[in-house]
Amino acid sequence: MSISPDGSVEDPSALVPHDPRANQRERTRLAIMDGARKLLREGKVPSVADAAEVARVSRATAYRYFPTQGALIQEAVRTDLPQTWESDKRHAELASFADRVECAVAQMLKLTHDNDTILRGVLLLSLQQWAAIQDGEKLEEEPIRRGTGRIPAIQAALAPYQDTLTPAALRRLTIALSLIVGAESLVVLRDIWNLDETEAKEVARWIARMLAQATANAIE
Repeated sequence: MSISPDGSVEDPSALVPHDPRANQRERTRLAIMDGARKLLREGKVPSVADAAEVARVSRATAYRYFPTQGALIQEAVRTDLPQTWESDKRHAELASFADRVECAVAQMLKLTHDNDTILRGVLLLSLQQWAAIQDGEKLEEEPIRRGTGRIPAIQAALAPYQDTLTPAALRRLTIALSLIVGAESLVVLRDIWNLDETEAKEVARWIARMLAQATANAIE
């Protein structure tokens, strides 16, 4: 803080020059990401040009912010879904292990189903990139990184049991649970089995409980 000539205290943040251009750049970036998310929710995998059109900015402007389709979609998803999860700090009792795992998975399933089309769009783009690599093509962008949401979420849910379960058991359970939260579970439960959202969630929660009980029973 500083003291003004009249003796009053001045807020140092008020002395920092305001940069309206920075605010405008951020608004433009957010508009482009909002355009991408809108198209993803409509079941489309947007190109940078598509997002620019929805955001009503020029393609050249959009490419300055997001040089590739993968960069755009990855950022759009990153800002639309939780990327960090707080570990459960409650006392970890093995008797309640299955209940707590099922509860944590239920929260993740809600996010999965609420963001159905966005996650499917990311899955589609990652499969397109995989197919291109298999054909010997060289990607002009970094491959889409998947699992950056579900893996930390599962690890946070299991964190209280690090001293109860072996590292191998925790790792195997984390891998198994990752199969039932995410776009892949939507494809199997909603598309292949044609389940409605309620039943799809019930089946996934049942799987989570069975996996947790099997893990706990193995060390009792």
